[in-house]
Amino acid sequence: MKRPPSVVTTLSLAIVASLVACSSTDESNGTPGSAGTPHNGSAGASATGGKSSGGAPGTAGAAAGGAPSAGGAAAGAPTAGGATAGAATGGSATGSGGAGGTAAGGTAAGGAATGGSGSGGKAGAAGSTGAAGGGSDTGSLSAGCGKMPTIPSSMYNNGNPISITAANRQRRYILSVPANYDNTKPYRLVIAWHQLDGNDKQMYQQNYYWLKDIAEAASSTIFVAPNGEKNGTPCTGTGNGESGCGWPDSSGSNVALGDAVVAQVAENFCIDKKKIFANGWSYGGSMSYRTACSRPLGGTGDWGVRAVAIYNGAAQLSAGGCTPSKPVAFYASHGTNDNVLSYDGGLSMAQTYAKLNGCTWMTPTRATGNHVCTNVSGCTTGYPVEFCSFVGPHTPDPPKEGGQRWQPQEVWKLFSQF
Repeated sequence: MKRPPSVVTTLSLAIVASLVACSSTDESNGTPGSAGTPHNGSAGASATGGKSSGGAPGTAGAAAGGAPSAGGAAAGAPTAGGATAGAATGGSATGSGGAGGTAAGGTAAGGAATGGSGSGGKAGAAGSTGAAGGGSDTGSLSAGCGKMPTIPSSMYNNGNPISITAANRQRRYILSVPANYDNTKPYRLVIAWHQLDGNDKQMYQQNYYWLKDIAEAASSTIFVAPNGEKNGTPCTGTGNGESGCGWPDSSGSNVALGDAVVAQVAENFCIDKKKIFANGWSYGGSMSYRTACSRPLGGTGDWGVRAVAIYNGAAQLSAGGCTPSKPVAFYASHGTNDNVLSYDGGLSMAQTYAKLNGCTWMTPTRATGNHVCTNVSGCTTGYPVEFCSFVGPHTPDPPKEGGQRWQPQEVWKLFSQF
């Protein structure tokens, strides 16, 4: 698979050679199957995650990767959601008795209800979610909440690309929405960045790295698959994958594509803006890393990712000039026999985010049999770092164990806790 030499100036010659060596068999992964339960590795770290306690480190458990604590700490300190829904819309603005506090999660009792007047006013209604889990509040709901989408229903849930303008170029993406979508309910949004020689249609056919197979049961998640570029121009292929299509992003054109896609989906559908995620394999994993770097939740952009999942990726492929500086919940996996992108490179990305997330880094256990997932210890509550090692090649679909896929389950465990 050739990469145009002009598009990624920071890419080392060794990685270029490795990517050229990547086979079409690795890049195409067939049709999605049902995701099974993850296998418990023999030396994993987190007791609560089902791994044995013999690996390094053995104390991570829920502290690093478990459920967010009450009060929404998993999403960072509650944004002024409670206050926005409370005092800012009523309460003390129109009377003297409105409670303007932000109770647990930033979503509980607001101030005086809108329209409350006189010396007391009414107590505001409870927020949109309960205290635990870092749930949404009125400050995190997208403009599409309570509205009928203007994107025609014929343009989603069927693999048809949607045209969109980003960085003054015509791009496209594919969209999947739960069949029983309710515009009064906030949904997660998951972005799937495809690999080199892939495209948006392949992500749709693979159910967005098989996460949709799991998410459909909860009917809680909207999925998008942006389409890449090659030789400085947007990819236009209509088949299952496209030669040379990837994510060179030294200029930020593909971050701009992510901006445009998230903005359009959030304008048309009800999205919890605290629950946006990205995942990807190989070049797509690198683009997920770039997304975490350029668009972390709480950063300077209009949106940000709460967590990312990277499958056999490398930091420098899409990094441009971005250096990670803000915490993002982080999952990475890598095959010990990957001869395209190095195993140590996968570890390095996890180590970078372990530092940002306040974790105590120890090199995760390297698999020699079944896969081993290590939850790094000591991470800031709500910002876990997990690294899964497996014996296998450059692939987003590691060898099945017990006849079942384990990786989608592991990633969904991370995403769904928020």
